[in-house]
Amino acid sequence: MWSPHILSISLVLFCLVVSQPSIEDFLSLGDEALSKDLNEKAISYYEKGVQLLKNSENDDDESLVVILSIHTNYGSALSAIGKNEEAAEQYQQALQKYSKDIDDIVEESDQKDATGIAAQASFFLGMVYQDLGQFRDSVDAYSMAHQLDPFHWASVANLAAVYHDSLSDHRKALAAYNVAYEILTQKEVEPTDAPGEPRFILSQLQYRIGLCISHDLDQKCAVADAPDTPVDCKQLATHAFAQAIEYDPDNEVRKIKLSNNIPFFEIPKLRIALFWTFVSVGKAHACYYHG
Repeated sequence: MWSPHILSISLVLFCLVVSQPSIEDFLSLGDEALSKDLNEKAISYYEKGVQLLKNSENDDDESLVVILSIHTNYGSALSAIGKNEEAAEQYQQALQKYSKDIDDIVEESDQKDATGIAAQASFFLGMVYQDLGQFRDSVDAYSMAHQLDPFHWASVANLAAVYHDSLSDHRKALAAYNVAYEILTQKEVEPTDAPGEPRFILSQLQYRIGLCISHDLDQKCAVADAPDTPVDCKQLATHAFAQAIEYDPDNEVRKIKLSNNIPFFEIPKLRIALFWTFVSVGKAHACYYHG
């Protein structure tokens, strides 16, 4: 016999099931809190989402983009309060999940989105390693970010800074600075998270290109258009410093007398951590050590 009490109980149970937050719900709540700099609150939401993911019998039922996002954003929230070791674990989990499942994704748009998030996770992992003083690991992470996203200029700029500031490998730093510069100045593809006002970054890149060249002026140098033709390194360094001033007249290099006698001066620290809107600018020749 039909009973209204049975219907009432069924409706209550149905409501309880429907109201159970999903992993995507926790991701959305965490993202909202993170956007307001409520890091502890964001961490709480992300942690619940990750725990729900762990408790799931089959995480293949969840979108790869959602999984990568919650691990990556969880890591960002942890990093924001100085928990870099824990942040690194979340970025690593995102990258491991990406490597494991990306080949199973059929939709091209989903592959692109997942790869973009993985590139950001690797970039953030490089920043965390840099803060922890694990510079070789930082190099690997920044390199992976650039491999996943060839137009991720900030990962290459930071890679160059690690080589330059922390590992004193001026050749590799110069090569990476040139790549970052070329990404920002080419017009064919919009760089990932390019600066809305790029001239300040371009100025710093040219400034540091000049520093790398002038580190050892007895080396043979060349320009990209004629790699087999040696060019005076002093001339190239001076040109790079001049370009730095052209992009930004307030650049520190203005204190140097641009001549063949290039003195040593302090290197300001460079690390790209923010992202802006793209603005296209002209392209210049790259230079590098030759032979």
